[in-house]
Amino acid sequence: MSTLKLGNIHNSLFNFLKQNRGSCLFFFLLGLTLRGIPELLVSQYPVGYETITWYAPPIMTFPGRSVLDVFVQFFQSAPVFYVLMWLVSNVTGAHAFTILKVVGPILYGSLIVSFFIFLKKGLKFEWKMAFLASFLLAFQIAALRDSWDRFRTVLALIFFFATLTALKSDSKHKWGAVTILAVLTALSREYVVLVLFATVLGFIFLAKKDRITSLVALGPAFTIFIVMVNPGLIKLASNYVSEGQYASRSYLWVVQDAFVIFAVCYLLLLPFVLRGLRKDRLIGSMTGWLLLSSFSVICPWFAIPGYQRWLMLLVFPFSVYAVWGFERFHLFNKRRIWMLAVIVMIFMIIGVGYSTGTFSYVGQMTNSYVAVNLVQSSISWDQVDDVKAVLTWLNENAVYNSSILAEECFYGWTLIYLQRANQDVKVIPYAAASPPMPALEVALHDGFNRIYLIWYTEQGFTNFETIHSKNAISVFQYVSKIA
Repeated sequence: MSTLKLGNIHNSLFNFLKQNRGSCLFFFLLGLTLRGIPELLVSQYPVGYETITWYAPPIMTFPGRSVLDVFVQFFQSAPVFYVLMWLVSNVTGAHAFTILKVVGPILYGSLIVSFFIFLKKGLKFEWKMAFLASFLLAFQIAALRDSWDRFRTVLALIFFFATLTALKSDSKHKWGAVTILAVLTALSREYVVLVLFATVLGFIFLAKKDRITSLVALGPAFTIFIVMVNPGLIKLASNYVSEGQYASRSYLWVVQDAFVIFAVCYLLLLPFVLRGLRKDRLIGSMTGWLLLSSFSVICPWFAIPGYQRWLMLLVFPFSVYAVWGFERFHLFNKRRIWMLAVIVMIFMIIGVGYSTGTFSYVGQMTNSYVAVNLVQSSISWDQVDDVKAVLTWLNENAVYNSSILAEECFYGWTLIYLQRANQDVKVIPYAAASPPMPALEVALHDGFNRIYLIWYTEQGFTNFETIHSKNAISVFQYVSKIA
């Protein structure tokens, strides 16, 4: 092929990418590929912690149920994602595992597209800045980690950026769009809509315009948020909630964990973020709330819950500041463009390694919520067959009107593969990395005849004896102190 033809192809591709539709298609395929690779590497099960623990079990119950039933059950858990999964499940008839393996990559591709559109049309970035910021975001560990299993969060973020884009538009229907998109954000994930409220309110306060109109537009979303987080206001309680209690860690451990997560996700990006800091009402308001929420654990009496979730969301404003930093370092100049290419290539290698599981530094810095890579689930893949085997045994041998205590990592597997789950064998979950004692108290209080525990063979608990094992996984039975 001649040099001229190669040049023409290059120019045509570049011109296509500079069009909005070309960039959107590129970013959708990029996100789809990065998040889709782990699903291809693990053929049988969807990757992710929450996918098996909190998503797959309820989706398996959706065929034949009404959409209203699903909406009411999951109202407090942000129902939009579940309603969409109900629709997909009933239309396609596909297994929940198949649906989740496809949905994860589609959501991530859509998120990158929504972020690009926000930068281009909302913040009015020139194409190269919007393109580079979106490209950089796609390979960030924080963004990939959220895409791993926080599907409701990713869906809410898509609506979040669409809301901000509408807010900054000049359309005559802008406020109607803001209202509808804000409501969808609230119904998709409650903590994401809090970021929306903080971002918009900070923006209108600093801009000193459209204050009343903005408050009115956000009113319906705020009302829905209040109802969702206050079950006493309306009896739309979800039946699919954990009955366990999260174990409290020491104050110093929590503070350390927040800083470790920050370092894992942003240490390499931070020099460019700091260099790119500038006054921007919208991005500044978003960043301010996220930093406050992430590090409020330093003052435990006024800490905002869920520091690890806020930390992950910093990746969005940080990607913007980083590109501004590139600009201030003059990396777009012809003489330094090679330096920019090297920097972006480093982030690409890190992101691809994290996605495929071939390379990751995350495991070197112990933390609570950032997975070592995306090719993981709530348990090791070589333990899945052991878990299924002990649950099959328990299904045949469990005493009538008994209960089984399932730590969060085993909870979803238990609901899926224990056929008697919540029929005559009550499944009582408890939080990850915590002892089963709170769940045991629930079982004892409810007067179950026999109490079982699914756990690792070599890590038993006091007053629990092994009754069946399959390699690394065992079923334990509670033995009272009196007995």
